[in-house]
Amino acid sequence: MTDQPFDPDVYTKAGVITKSYYRDVYPAVDPTRPDLSQAGKVTIVTGAGRGIGVGIALAHAKSGVRGLVLVGRTLGNVENVKQVIETEYPSVSVLAVAADVSENAAVNELFLKVRETFGVADTLVNNAGVITTPLETVEKVSTDVWWNDFNVNVKGTYLVCAAFLRLAAEKSVTKSTIINVVSNISLKPPSLSSYFSSKAALMKFTEVLQVENPGVAAYTVNPGLVHTDATLEAFVPYAKDTAALVGSVTVYLSARQPNHLKGRHLCVNWDVEELEARKEEIEKSNLLTLGLTLQC
Repeated sequence: MTDQPFDPDVYTKAGVITKSYYRDVYPAVDPTRPDLSQAGKVTIVTGAGRGIGVGIALAHAKSGVRGLVLVGRTLGNVENVKQVIETEYPSVSVLAVAADVSENAAVNELFLKVRETFGVADTLVNNAGVITTPLETVEKVSTDVWWNDFNVNVKGTYLVCAAFLRLAAEKSVTKSTIINVVSNISLKPPSLSSYFSSKAALMKFTEVLQVENPGVAAYTVNPGLVHTDATLEAFVPYAKDTAALVGSVTVYLSARQPNHLKGRHLCVNWDVEELEARKEEIEKSNLLTLGLTLQC
């Protein structure tokens, strides 16, 4: 009996709902497409200093935004990304800000700088997040460590969304977009209860935010398996998705604002053209929302 060959796509294929799937940028989400142009727009990216956040920032620069706000805990990291973007895309104005998104005062200061620099913001991509739970189960982990995932992933996202919505209302911005980066919440790895619970909370938060703000396009996005410094060791061999793919999908959502996905969840691996073909089915159902499957 021979061993099965290693398949780096095994986890990706398990979560795919479209016939085709992708692990890198493909034509439908290419940020250089003219119909995905974001000329004149300003995009805010949190967690922009490394990993997936860099891919998101670069994709929005490629799409022709007039302004980018790069937010991260470490100023040096976001300044480095700013330098790269200003070199490769000199027409894009870049503001780099060091901020802890879980602190109300820091978020307020961030948006003061956004007002002063750009006046408005059109798109918010909440990518900032942490996995702080150590390899300890619920009964062993300290409360402060366990709760930190909620403090950053949920409270931080809430604070930035609230400030973004207030600015949009103040400046009468129409067609704003909010994209909250989550995870594959179908996974249940031991010792990561706080991380996956916090990401599930973000999905429901985004659904309600959409209902409260029908003029805004709000989405949650599973970034797939991108190899970053936060990737769990067991998943490294499968982490073949690119940060550029994640960024390109956020550009697609911001530029197109697809109605059939508003307030819903999608994975970057899914074929957006197939989802467009199924838009009536999606809009008439609870597909791609957080719900319960009950068997009695």
